[in-house]
Formats: sequence, structure tokens, C-alpha cells
Amino acid sequence: MRKKIPYDLIKISNGLKFVAFVVIFAFTFILIFAPYGSPKFEAVTSVENFAAHAALVSAIGLVVLIISRFILFLFCRTRDLITYATYIIWIVVEIVAISLFCNLYAWLVGKYYYNLNIGYFQIIGDTMLYCTSILVIPYIIVALYFELADRNKYIEHFRKRSGIIAERDDQTQQILFSDEKGNLRLSVHINNLFYIEAANNYVNICYKNKERTTKFCLRNSLKNIETMCLSGDLVRCHRSYIINFPKVKVLKREKNGLFVELDDKDIPDIPVSKTFAQQLMDKFSQ
Repeated sequence: MRKKIPYDLIKISNGLKFVAFVVIFAFTFILIFAPYGSPKFEAVTSVENFAAHAALVSAIGLVVLIISRFILFLFCRTRDLITYATYIIWIVVEIVAISLFCNLYAWLVGKYYYNLNIGYFQIIGDTMLYCTSILVIPYIIVALYFELADRNKYIEHFRKRSGIIAERDDQTQQILFSDEKGNLRLSVHINNLFYIEAANNYVNICYKNKERTTKFCLRNSLKNIETMCLSGDLVRCHRSYIINFPKVKVLKREKNGLFVELDDKDIPDIPVSKTFAQQLMDKFSQ
């Protein structure tokens, strides 16, 4: 749930396609299943111009979705992509807003056009239920489509890579590690990476995997990885170590030199050599 939504999901062009799909699906659903055929709505909807009412209800959803998706695009553009948890909350707010406006429409039509003695809050429960049941299916379909498209794009990106030792995917915030032959061996989210340690002709990549601290041994050199400029957060602190600076919890000086303590109790202190001490100090001052 903390994973960020695909960028394609909030693009203006895809947002318009999403709105069109949801509205067309909802309109078709209403015409076929006539969910407003309950006793409370029978007098309002059981008329020859039922399709016109369905179109107006769909138009209400269209306006709400266009406004909502435009706000979502601006928010993600000026800040950052939201997580799936936040996106679900956004969807809930959208459905509630659509339900309230559709309920207002049904109440006004029933009261002033069909002369029904029906209160606004008397039908709100049915409206919420029907709007949710109508919208949840296209929402799920669209979310799965863009998630699958994002994964396929990510896989295709791997296939096109050739001879790259390590790089950062800015869209997914993944650090991609390859062996000395350029074969991709590991992908780690920048927030889960702790440090990279030299070990002769290999490097040990320490990261968090399913709440456990894990090490992955990769045939490559620390110098090769450092030259790729993976991220401004990755800092060389020793000839044998590159650390992920946001994971630094404490910098301390002991009798045998400087050490950094990372944000994981299972990881021993990482030494800081004099050669890279100033570079690390500059990072603290930023």
C-alpha cells in the first residue's frame, strides 16, 4: 500500500481516457441493470425517458471526475506521486462526491418534477450503495490495467539495458544493480538500501527485504558502482563502503576513528576514513 501509483495513471491524456471509460461503463450499467428500480426510486425512474435521466446522472459523474482528476494531476506534478493507500482514499472521496451530487439530482427531480414526498437523506443510503457498486468495477479494471502496463514497461526497460553496471530509475526510485557483464542481478528501492560494501572482486549490497536486513553478493567493484552516480543520497565514506545517507542515524567519533550508525540495530557501525570524512561532513551541513 506504500507503493506509489504509476505515473501513467495520472497523466492528462490517460486521465481523460479513464474518465470516459468510467462514465460510459456507468451509463451502460444503469441502462442494463436499472439499479434505481427500488421502490424509493420507482416513480422517479420508471418512465419513458429513463435514458435521459441516466445520461444526466452520468454527466454529473463526468464533471466530478474531470475536476478530481485534474486536481490529482496538479497535486502529483507539483509534489510527488501518491501511494496506493492515498489513491484509495482519493477514490473514496470521488465516489462520495458523485453520490452526493447524484442524490441531489434524484431528490430534486423526484420532489419538483414528479411531486414525490421524499427527503434528501431518505434516499442517500441507496444512492451511496448504487454509485459504489457501479463505479468500483471500472476503477479496479483501470487500476489493474495501468499497474500491468507499468510492470511491462519496467520489464522492457530491463531488456533494453546492455552493459550497464548500476543505475537509478527515477520513476520507480529503484537502484538497478548489474554484474560486471551487464546482467541485471538486483533491483532495490532507494528507501530500502542501507550500504554497499566492497569484498575483493565482489560487493555486498545490504538492504531491507520484508522487514529483514538482507545481503546480496554481486560480482563487481565498488569503484564501478560509484562512478555511475546512482543517487545524491549514496555517499562514499570509506574505501570499502558506500552508504545511503538518509539511513544515517548517528555520526560518532571513537578512539579508533569516525563511525556512522545506520537506522537498523542489526547493522554494525560503518567506519568513516579520513579521505572521505570531509565529504560526509559536507553532506551533513546541506
